[in-house]
Amino acid sequence: MSKFLVLVVGVALCERSLSFVAAASPSALSPRVPPSVSGSMASTGEGQAAEATKWPEAGELHAALCGCEDAALRARIEASLRVLEDAFRVFGADAVFASFNGGKDACVILHLLRAARHAHAQKGGGGETPTPRLVYFDASDDFDEVRRFVSATCAETDRRGDFLVEPMACDVGFVKGLEALVARSRPRPLAFVLGTRVGDPNCGDQKAFEPSSDWMPPFMRVNPILDWTYGDVWAFLRTFHIPYCSLYDDGYTSLGSVPTTTRNPALARGDGDAHAPAYLLEDWSLERAGRVDKKKKKKAT
Repeated sequence: MSKFLVLVVGVALCERSLSFVAAASPSALSPRVPPSVSGSMASTGEGQAAEATKWPEAGELHAALCGCEDAALRARIEASLRVLEDAFRVFGADAVFASFNGGKDACVILHLLRAARHAHAQKGGGGETPTPRLVYFDASDDFDEVRRFVSATCAETDRRGDFLVEPMACDVGFVKGLEALVARSRPRPLAFVLGTRVGDPNCGDQKAFEPSSDWMPPFMRVNPILDWTYGDVWAFLRTFHIPYCSLYDDGYTSLGSVPTTTRNPALARGDGDAHAPAYLLEDWSLERAGRVDKKKKKKAT
């Protein structure tokens, strides 16, 4: 069950663009890996159902995020949490949908949302807050590793009560799925949280809060990591030991469908089919070097 796990954060999910890495500036073209975690990754994948049980509780996660020793990363995190808390405050947590497709950016969004929901509840007196939604669009042409990871992650978040999981039927289509979500929520507006980043193919000039395009169902796109770089994403995942799909350890840097995705040639080790893990990519502008561009194909980074 995979490609687009949609976390309902109140506004309906945006167009298919989940997050794609933004090209970094020349001065930043080096792996942004905190020394304290450079030796071990929080690798995840098919066996990730067990790893998922090791997630920190939302309150512990929020404290760790706010206490991040990397000042630049902490600034990114704090700005993202403000955007998400605003989405909860304006739309209501149960009107917030989050998009989760199993990609690296979606993993960042998922755990930022958990922390933001905790912070929102504390500011409201610490009581129970409505539960946001996690939506995903299963696609038969996704990698099996991605589908298993998505399934395990959904099961764990449902068990913890972090989100209400709302899977779509396999291959139902992104637009049709959104139309159903928006129709069901009327007259209440929805906020759809996405992992879109500047430089992504469908990003354009989007802001943190961006109404859907006029050809889409009406909803608000919420883009909390719009200004994050590829390096920020990996620093977050590895610093806080966030589970991610095992394909990223095998040379994939941007995940789409099986026919449109290959390992990144920039990570080839030169000895057969071996590739370095995604977090070692030095030139962030090559994030999508393993992608075959085809119109109307979803992306899952």
